[in-house]
Amino acid sequence: MIQNIKCEKLYSCLNELSEDERRLIFAIYFENKTENEVACFLHTTQQNINKKKRRILCKLNKLLKPQ
Repeated sequence: MIQNIKCEKLYSCLNELSEDERRLIFAIYFENKTENEVACFLHTTQQNINKKKRRILCKLNKLLKPQ
């Protein structure tokens, strides 16, 4: 039950991300793509993808914290 609530909260927070942010997170964590694969697809560098990923994860962390 608690696990379901956590999953629902996570998906709710994912919906609050922009389309680009959500696409990056889904590619890395749900489609198991590497940062290099995502970088090649988006025509950017792995370092740029890593920075974006860290910013998005911080944003998700803030959204997931109880208010």
